[in-house]
Amino acid sequence: MSAFGIFWQVIFPIFFIILVGALLERALTLDISTLTRINFYAFVPALVFVKMLQADLALLTMGSIALFVLLHSALLFGLALLIYRHPLFAPYRKVLLLASMLTNAGNYGIPFVLLAFGDRYASVSAVIFLVQNLMTFTFGILLMESGQAQRAHILRSITRLPVIYALVGALALDAFSVKLPSPLAIPLDYMANALVPVALLTLGTQLGRGIGRPSVALLAIPVALRLVVAPLLALVLLPLFGLSADIGKVLVATAGLPIAVNVFILSAQYRTQETFASQVVTVSTLLSALTQSVWLTLLR
Repeated sequence: MSAFGIFWQVIFPIFFIILVGALLERALTLDISTLTRINFYAFVPALVFVKMLQADLALLTMGSIALFVLLHSALLFGLALLIYRHPLFAPYRKVLLLASMLTNAGNYGIPFVLLAFGDRYASVSAVIFLVQNLMTFTFGILLMESGQAQRAHILRSITRLPVIYALVGALALDAFSVKLPSPLAIPLDYMANALVPVALLTLGTQLGRGIGRPSVALLAIPVALRLVVAPLLALVLLPLFGLSADIGKVLVATAGLPIAVNVFILSAQYRTQETFASQVVTVSTLLSALTQSVWLTLLR
C-alpha cells in the first residue's frame, strides 16, 4: 500500500475525529478535564482489562516490550540531555527533556495501533501505555520538581493509576482461567470500544484551544527527535530483544508517536512554559500525520 493509501486508510480516520473534537471545542468550549478523566479512569482501564484477557502474549514477551520502551526512552533522554545543554534551551529544558521520552501512547497511540495493526496488538499498545504512564507520574514528577519529590508522593501517584489494577486483575483471571460472566463482559466491551472515539475527540478538544505563534527554531529539534530519530533508534534496538517481526513493527511505529499531552499537563501543573509545551505537543501531533504515513509504508 502506498503512503497515501496508508494515510487515507489509517491516519485520516484518526485526524477526522480529532478535527471533530477541535470544531466542537471551538463551538461549545468542552470540559477537557472531564473528558480526560473519563478516558483515564474508565475507558482505558476497560480496554486494557478486556484486551489483556484476550491477549496471547506471554508474560516474558510483555516484560520484553516494557524493557524495550524503558531503554528506548532512557537513550532518548540521554541524547536530549546532550542536545539541550545549549543556553538557548535553558528556559525550556524541563519541557524539552520530558518531550524527548513521553509519547501520546493513550489518546493517539491506542487508536493508532488498533487501526494500523488490528485488535490483536491492543495488548502491545496497552503495555506501552502503562510504561509511559509510569514514567510520567514518577520520573516526570521528579523532573518537574527538580528532584525534590518525596518518595511517598511518587508512590501515591502510582497507586492512583487505574490501568495498573486493570492489568493485574486481567493477569490474575487469566492465570486461574476464570471467564467473566456475560453481565460483566458485555459492559466492559462497550466501555473498551468507546475509547477510540472519545480519546480522539479529547485530543481534538485539546488541540482546538490554539497554540499561538510557535517558534520554528525551538520546535524543530524536539519534533524531529520524536517523529524521526525515535523510530530510527527503535530499529537499532530491536535485535537486542528477540521479539517477533510483527511486534517489532508495532514498536517502531509507536516509537514515532507525537509528544504526549501529559507533557503539557505536567507543565501546566508546575507552571513551567505551558505555552511552549502546548505548541510542541500540537505541532508534533499535526506533523505525525505525515511521518506516521511514511513509517507505516516503510514497515509494510
